[in-house]
Amino acid sequence: MMSAQRELGLEEAAEFSGTADAYVGLNWSYSRRESVDQCTRRYFLQYYGNTLGDAEFKARVQFLRSVKNRYLRTGELVHLVIGTYFKKLKQGKSLSADWLTKWAKDLFQKDRKYSAHIQAGGMASNEQYPPILLDEILNKDQESDLLLSHAEEQMLKAIQHFFASPTFSEFRELGAAPESYIERKLSLRGFPVSVSGKVDLACAKESNVTIVDWKIGSKSDGGAESLQLATYGLWAATEFGVIEENVRITKAYLVSQEVVEFKADQQAFANARVRILQDLERMVILHRYGRAGMMEAFSPNPQQGVCRLCPFREVCPEGKAVIHD
Repeated sequence: MMSAQRELGLEEAAEFSGTADAYVGLNWSYSRRESVDQCTRRYFLQYYGNTLGDAEFKARVQFLRSVKNRYLRTGELVHLVIGTYFKKLKQGKSLSADWLTKWAKDLFQKDRKYSAHIQAGGMASNEQYPPILLDEILNKDQESDLLLSHAEEQMLKAIQHFFASPTFSEFRELGAAPESYIERKLSLRGFPVSVSGKVDLACAKESNVTIVDWKIGSKSDGGAESLQLATYGLWAATEFGVIEENVRITKAYLVSQEVVEFKADQQAFANARVRILQDLERMVILHRYGRAGMMEAFSPNPQQGVCRLCPFREVCPEGKAVIHD
């Protein structure tokens, strides 16, 4: 299977990526660049699935795009709880930790019940905001109950620590401040496409800005995600009109009650701009084939860790094979 990069000659690729039309419909976000980094086949199905010609296959891909694994869903619920708490607080209403914890638990339980209903052949919900379909249940994972129960336990612990741990008291105060930004969408200038993201919490005090990125687990669970954090810093320096060194960017690990700071300076931000432009060089070449619905130009990259958490593995022979090896 030939990749888009190989199918295009280098000169043709350079000429194509330099045209304005090449960028139409393309945007950059950290989640999008992470997807293309992990597996270009997954990237195609996630972002270009609507270009598929086979109606039945297209419908299945569209369905699978709505499926989330336990990590994505519990992380989403933790962010929902924290964001709602701060937003209501700004409106003069204080929601209790017990109520919010129960709310998150009830939502996850509804997800589990609905997913089991769909997996058994039940009818889809006609609610405006139906429960989320969970990957572990739909794919009949033998340990789904255990995995989902553990994920729920971690989620509830993260919420409890957010409210009770002294480690996060400073961030709770910042989030409650009238001038703080909660779940603020960002957009960076100076790029050929929209560069977007969302900041969990940002607050300026005098000439300093603090940005907080909430995480469920511990710092040992994953990488530094330095590009994502630097993107937040680039936005904050412009948004608040401060120098780079006065932007404090933190990752708050709720379960392990750890705070990790990212070094924000001119070099880090310059590196981030270069990396985004490098991402776009790859994306714009693939974009040509994605818009044309040419899935064969997006080579799969089968890996146990990636494929097990990919919602499209049932329609990807390579993904199935690596999982069942």
